[in-house]
Amino acid sequence: MSTETLKISLAQKILGISNDSLLKKLKAIIEKENIIGYVNGKPITESQYISELNIINEEIDNSTAKLFTTSEVKKNILNANNLA
Repeated sequence: MSTETLKISLAQKILGISNDSLLKKLKAIIEKENIIGYVNGKPITESQYISELNIINEEIDNSTAKLFTTSEVKKNILNANNLA
């Protein structure tokens, strides 16, 4: 079965479900596995990304976040790529 056929089949089955509990479980599984990008070559899920953002926001609120000026960011990029 091709990926597209599998998606359509699964979508049809989900549309036929009327059990809220089961739908919530399916939603949780899908959200847990929803890969939204890659960090250092490793996949990151939506829930991991949101968790990281929450941690960063707490650090900002507590004034413990490590922040950089534009000049510092440019310097770090140049140094990391041996361009300086």
